[in-house]
This record gives sequence, C-alpha cells and structure tokens, in this order.
Amino acid sequence: MAEEELSGLKWLSRERPEAMQHLLAFFRESGQHLDPKTRFLISIVTKVVRLSERGLRQYIPRAIREGATPDEVLDAILCAYPAAGLTNVIDAVQVLRSLDLDSVAATTTPAPAVEAPEWVNVGPVDDIPVGTVTVVEARGRAVALYNVAGKIYATDNACLHQGGELGCGALDGSVVTCHRHGWQFDVTTGDCLTRPGEQVQSFAARVEDGEISLLL
Repeated sequence: MAEEELSGLKWLSRERPEAMQHLLAFFRESGQHLDPKTRFLISIVTKVVRLSERGLRQYIPRAIREGATPDEVLDAILCAYPAAGLTNVIDAVQVLRSLDLDSVAATTTPAPAVEAPEWVNVGPVDDIPVGTVTVVEARGRAVALYNVAGKIYATDNACLHQGGELGCGALDGSVVTCHRHGWQFDVTTGDCLTRPGEQVQSFAARVEDGEISLLL
C-alpha cells in the first residue's frame, strides 16, 4: 500500500506498534462494564461534539437496535450541547430526523425470553474436597464451585478484570484469588475485595443425598 493511502491509525500502528497496542487495549477495556445501548448513546454524544455526520448515521441506528428509543437518542444529542454548541446540536438533530428509525427498529431482533431459574444437578459433593475449587458447566455457562469448610458456594467462573477463570484460582478460606492478575473475591457473597463495590455473580447452591445442585 502506498504511503499516502495509509490511514492515520494504520500509519501509527506501523510506526509505533507497541504504543498503539497499549492504546487499543485501553479502548477495549474502557466501557467494558457498560451495556451496548449505553456505549452507543455515549458514542452519539462524541459524534455531536465532533459533528461527524457519518458517525451519527452509524451509531444512531446501532443504539436503536440495542433498544434505545428515539427520545433517548435525542436526549443524548441534547446532552452534548455544553461541549458541542447549539449549531452542532441542531445539525445533529437534522441527521436524526433524516433517518428512517422505524425501519431500523423493525429489523431489531427481539430479546430472547429469559428462562426461569431452576435447580440443576452438577455432580457429587465428594468431587470437591474441602478447601478446593473446580469448574462445572451448567445451562450453557461455566460456574466455579468452592468447598469452604464443608459448605458449597458457586460464582460465575469469569474474573471481573480480564475474564480469568476463578475456578483455576487459589482458595484460602472463603477468598479466591484469580490466577491471572491476583484479583480476589469473597466466594460466599461474590464481593470483589480488590475493587470494593463490584461483584461477580453468585448462585444458590445446595447438597442433597451427596449431590450438588445450583439454582440457575
């Protein structure tokens, strides 16, 4: 590819690969705890500030497909006013009005029905000695099981940080330490000890006739 045909991003990736690798990793990490609709609404705000008509035509339909209403999109545009100014806001509203949002909404795939939780057998309690942790698959998800002083607890297997397997971590009392970056969780509650206020999803567990069941 000729030098003049390289985009700015591709040129930087070639000339400063290590720096760009870290920068793109930062972009991927930021916003990982936001749902898609919220991320796209925030993107709309940034496109209004920059007045990117192409960006607005890209992200407004995406937000609608993720469940945003036209009123929510309009609110996002108006929220950009302090940074974007009135002219940019008005131009963005014109872009919004030019889009056929009804047809976009009509192509949105309805959210699948949520199945009611039910007790699922995941194996014998003897397979998990006291003080150990393991991973089981149940209803299409990986669950970490912990035996704390003879009582079974269960959480989602993925660490909140970068998705490391908690079921491969070290269990000390009621605290599991992720093997990847050392994040710690109280397995009895799912509370993150490394970043207080966050939680990994936990599940009710019971033992009957030597068999473990989870409410999933």
